[in-house]
Amino acid sequence: MAKAIFNGKIIDESEAKISIADKGYFFDFAVYSSVKVVQGKIFFPKHHVVRLFESAKLIDLKHNFKNDEVEKWLGKLVEAGQIKDALLRIILIGDPDDKGEEKLFVFPIGGLTFYPDKFYKQGAKVITFRGERRIPKSKTKDLLMSFIAYREAKKREALDALFIDSQGNIREGTRSNFFAIKGQTIFTPSADKVLEGITKKIILKVVKNNFDIKEAEIPLDDIKNFDEIFISSTSMNVMPIRQIDDIVFETNFEKTHLIGKLFKDYYDKEILKK
Repeated sequence: MAKAIFNGKIIDESEAKISIADKGYFFDFAVYSSVKVVQGKIFFPKHHVVRLFESAKLIDLKHNFKNDEVEKWLGKLVEAGQIKDALLRIILIGDPDDKGEEKLFVFPIGGLTFYPDKFYKQGAKVITFRGERRIPKSKTKDLLMSFIAYREAKKREALDALFIDSQGNIREGTRSNFFAIKGQTIFTPSADKVLEGITKKIILKVVKNNFDIKEAEIPLDDIKNFDEIFISSTSMNVMPIRQIDDIVFETNFEKTHLIGKLFKDYYDKEILKK
């Protein structure tokens, strides 16, 4: 029987239930994060918990959980469930009535997704979708638009969908951050307008000796002016993009592959070899 955490206690996953009358869940008054586990080692748990609580603060979701205790709960679940390679979902559900009945669950959501090597070598396809996330800096459970956009991407045999805002600028993917490279500069949308993933934050840290970094609007109409395009996420790491809708990039992704190597070298050192 798979295990889960509920407010710090190990339970059978079948017991991790929420009432249909739960106001917090009904109103999407909840935030979440997805944490990768490889070879039984948790990738950047501190970063994920900090971001979870930052997301909660942005929507005024009050709770009494502490960073260090939630980090320990992640380890507790990996040990109890003998988890080797998986994604863990953390979800914090608030109490709109402020009665102190907030809930925090941690549970595995299946094994890791591995993408074909050809995607990393040749680049993947994405589509565009008109829309903007509400409260973009908070990783909330308000996921209907992302679900619809990602479903459309799958119908069109694409890896993800990129949100295009009302001014025609690329913001982010349904589950990824977006980057464009010109020369030795990496362009990425403003941190105030997107949900900055943990992978993105680490990428921007490890590339500083090789690239300049600039936050800027990236109009879809100007996308062909860039040398290379890539997206990032917890599951896919650094993914080169060959095609956006009908726009195809003819490149060998030399710079994106370097960024992928710098990221991999970092997590090998910081996580896998410890």
